Amino acid sequence: MNYDSLNNFFDKIFVITLERSTNRQVHINKALHGLNYQFFFGADKNNFSLNELKDKNIYNEALAIQHHRYSKPMNAGQIGCALSHKNIYQEIINRGYKKTLILEDDAEPVKESLNLFSEIIKDLPDDWELLYFDYCKNEKPRHFKKYWYHLQRIVGGLKWDHTIIGNLYPKIISKHLSVAGFHDYTDAYAVTLSGAKKLLELQSPVSYVADNLLAIASASKKVNTFISHPKLFQQLSQGEASAFDSLL
Repeated sequence: MNYDSLNNFFDKIFVITLERSTNRQVHINKALHGLNYQFFFGADKNNFSLNELKDKNIYNEALAIQHHRYSKPMNAGQIGCALSHKNIYQEIINRGYKKTLILEDDAEPVKESLNLFSEIIKDLPDDWELLYFDYCKNEKPRHFKKYWYHLQRIVGGLKWDHTIIGNLYPKIISKHLSVAGFHDYTDAYAVTLSGAKKLLELQSPVSYVADNLLAIASASKKVNTFISHPKLFQQLSQGEASAFDSLL
């Protein structure tokens, strides 16, 4: 597979993994052969103490409950995942990378779509900050659902504000690009230096599940976010493509 267009566009490409996830690393080395990536070893839930993260205010449980739609704290796996992405944002800032591709070790390239990468980025505005290459949820507008959420917000039954509700669904701007809505998945996305700075600030201390951080930042218009058409990667531990156990 030819990855030249991705290698040439991005300053850095990271693949998040855990040191113990050797089976995933073997798989990703085969799947991404030709891509100039570096493994980024994330925060393993088996190697940290939840109480220590709380004591050092690395993780804030009260904020996590406040930010969660159903007022739930984050579990250790979710904290590890969120912290792993946060650490990459910090690395991007430290190194000054302007455009970074972030993959998780269960991401699989969609071979028939990757050759459209050059067409996708032609439509990107200069001020883009985040670009999803895989995503799920809220892909097609459901207007009644949005109206119902607005009503729930008015009566105090929903935490999302009206801006987020109004931006739940993507808005097409070209054949291969849409303004992002409120989506799940963090297995394949690109971020600029300014985007990384904003995401790091929002996730300090850790209080958002990794997926929700991107979704909230995008739908609230705190980060200028887009999604690609078609998707260039799929997540092998989720949905119909499930082939790996979750790291959470």
